[in-house]
Amino acid sequence: MRLKRLLIAVVASAAVLVTAAPAAAISGGERAAPGEFPWMVRLLPVGCGGTLIHPQLVLTAQHCVDEQPADSLTVVSGTVDLKNPRRTMTRSTAHIGGTEWWDGPDWAVIKLERPLDLPILRLATEPRQLRTLTVTGWGTKKSGGPQERFLHKVKLPFLPDEQCFDDPWWDEHPEYPRSTICAKSVDQKSHCPGDSGGPALHRLPHGVWEQVGIVSAGSDCDWDIGEEPTPNYTDVAYFSQSIQRAADQLLTSSS
Repeated sequence: MRLKRLLIAVVASAAVLVTAAPAAAISGGERAAPGEFPWMVRLLPVGCGGTLIHPQLVLTAQHCVDEQPADSLTVVSGTVDLKNPRRTMTRSTAHIGGTEWWDGPDWAVIKLERPLDLPILRLATEPRQLRTLTVTGWGTKKSGGPQERFLHKVKLPFLPDEQCFDDPWWDEHPEYPRSTICAKSVDQKSHCPGDSGGPALHRLPHGVWEQVGIVSAGSDCDWDIGEEPTPNYTDVAYFSQSIQRAADQLLTSSS
């Protein structure tokens, strides 16, 4: 199964993930409008996405910050254009994340040196009945391509667990299916390398966006070999209590 091979490759490449995230820009999507996703941020130099979940906290993937010094990240915010001269650049001071992230807990919370005056994104705290997921990022459009200057978005069909994890191999790794949600790539639409750490979004009936997933793995957008990826995302609701504890710890710390 391709997803299994991708996960094995991710584990084998753990030492270099900070500079080459497993999941680049959106493929098959369209540009996001200015202000459409105001809580979306870019993490440098690791080339990942993230979301503002508190004026001073960013949620991203653990593999994006793994082995990175706490004060080594720069968060770009307030723009869809990474070259916008009015973009805001903010340094990190600390981060806390999941352990053994390759087995499911691929999440991390980053503390910023100062609060940002931007909207924050609501996080799911319970499972949702999903039909589609909207994913945003500055990643590549295909394997080996350049990452994007402008923020892109794509809508993907939700894939139930029984279709996503239908290989007996998963019986030996039950934690990953329990803590992951999946989507289906259609017509070369997917997240790609460089989109890691960004959000998988669900729109509530009253129009408010809620983050249900974190871009983790499952797709490298290698369309030249006819890839049919199964994009997968850290389940935010599954880890909501752990994420909240990490947020509380960071906000009460002096760093």
